[in-house]
Amino acid sequence: MSEIKDKAARYRDLMRNDTFKELLSETREKLVGVFLTPSATIETIEEAHTIVRALDQIESTLNSALADEAVYDKHNS
Repeated sequence: MSEIKDKAARYRDLMRNDTFKELLSETREKLVGVFLTPSATIETIEEAHTIVRALDQIESTLNSALADEAVYDKHNS
């Protein structure tokens, strides 16, 4: 199996993992809570924003691996 397929399989397993999904969801909820807290400082809001963007990047990387697999499959079928 190719490296692309192996990576996609690992990432797919991670994306289906309930614990991983729960972790992302709870983390995102807590960070959104920072945005909604009137007493939050600019620094705290900026830090929460940076982390939310990092979570988005993680999800984008996971989805990219699946897209790479689809392209690989199309070219090798």
